[in-house]
Formats: sequence, C-alpha cells, structure tokens
Amino acid sequence: MVYKHPAVVSLILATALMSGCSSKSGNYVLFNDNAKITNPASDLNTGIVDEKYEYKIMPNNRLSILIFNHPELSTRDVRAQVAPADERGALVASDGTVSLPLIGVVRVSGLTARECANLLSHEYARYLKNSHVTVEVLNKRVIVLGEVKQPGQVNIIEDTTNILEALGKSGGLTDYAQRNKVLIIRGTQSHPVIKTLDLTRVSALTSGGIRLYPNDVVYVMPNELRRRNLAIAEAVPGIDLAQKILGTLYTGKFLTNTRIFNVNSPEAAVAPIQP
Repeated sequence: MVYKHPAVVSLILATALMSGCSSKSGNYVLFNDNAKITNPASDLNTGIVDEKYEYKIMPNNRLSILIFNHPELSTRDVRAQVAPADERGALVASDGTVSLPLIGVVRVSGLTARECANLLSHEYARYLKNSHVTVEVLNKRVIVLGEVKQPGQVNIIEDTTNILEALGKSGGLTDYAQRNKVLIIRGTQSHPVIKTLDLTRVSALTSGGIRLYPNDVVYVMPNELRRRNLAIAEAVPGIDLAQKILGTLYTGKFLTNTRIFNVNSPEAAVAPIQP
C-alpha cells in the first residue's frame, strides 16, 4: 500500500521513531533503580541529633587556621584570601593528617573544628605563649543535580543547611522539575540512605526532613513533560531526514507526470518556452 500524502507518512515515521526513543528517555533519569535499595531509611535524620551535630574533619578538607597574634603561622592571611578556593587553607591529607609550620604533622581527621582548634592550641603552647587557635573547614558542600537552573556544588558555611537554601543557590527549579519527587541522598556508596521529599506539601517543610548535611546529594527528578520532550528531540533528526527523502521522491514524481518533462514519452514533451 502506497501513501499519497507526505504528512501521513511523516506522522507514521515520527510515531515509530518516538516509540523507539521512549526507552532511551528513561535513561535520562538518574538513580532510577532506587527502589532496589534494601531497607532505605524512612527518616534521613535517623541516628543524627540535629542540636548536637558538628561536622567532623575528613581527608581532602581544607582548613582555615588562625593563630592569635601569629599571622605568619596562620593559613588565614591576605594571600589565602586571594588564592583560588581549592588552594586556600591547609589540606588534610588522605591519611587524615595536616602539616603545619612549627608543630609539624598532626592527625585531625575525625575531629570537629572545635576539637581540632583545642588540639592545635595544645601543640602550639609548647612554643608560643597564649596560643589561641580557631579552625574552620572551608570546603563543606552539598551537590545539587537534576532539574535546577544551575546544578553543581553548593558551599556550606555552617555545619548544616536546608534544601530550600541549596535550591535557591542553584538558581531554583526549572519548569521541568518534578516538585513532588526530590531525592536527598547521603551515606556511603555501599549503604546509601535515600529520602523522597514532596515540596508541594507544607508538611515537608515542618517535618525536619529538609535539613542537609555536608556531602549530601540533592536530585530534582524530571517530570513527564521533560521525558516526552527528550523523546521528541531524539526523533527530530530522523523526521527531518524522512521529510527530505519524501520531498525528493514526490518532487521527482511530479516532474515525470508533466508534459514539460516526460521520461515515458520523450517525443511528446513540449519544447521549452522561448524568452
């Protein structure tokens, strides 16, 4: 059966192409198999008492260390302020230690900023009078992915933040965000803890579930409109190609069925019109 209308054929081709791409659009969604995770925690704050929570220093953290009346020993000087963010402060090595002038290598991993400051004050007291030290972790952050206008890393000044602040610093949600299905992920790679947050409900804001901790991942899932648009975008190149092919075929058929150019009866062709 031959279809005489290009529009009909194009529509059929588009439908076939989009149906073939629908499975690909499913791959657009990250963490799509989170239902397979065994025993996900119903409350991300399980085991964490917010009032007592203090961030503990980890390898690859950068520490801003200020020693009272001794700027030459501090990392928080003028040069540190103008240096790139990933070069500021003292780097905690992979073994959890930090190398500092005068006192040498000190193990700080697993300590809070306050505990670290007390430890360094004790170490510097062997060489300095009134050695008062303050410590701040410079690179605490959460990661925001998915349907936000500026996905990426969001730096945290305090020990914790909340999801509204993180989304605000990421430019807010896009028009394609699935607002009732925002994932908060924390824990380790082998034991992730995942919670689904419904931002369309006021109860989500009052339940305490919007609290974020350093190294959390926020993923705003795409809605169905985004997935349909993705399928269409994948199908458009094939539709354009089909239209070009159909246009060429129908143009050739039109020319061969006119008296201007008749390949079936060349002798019946009309002579070109003289200017």
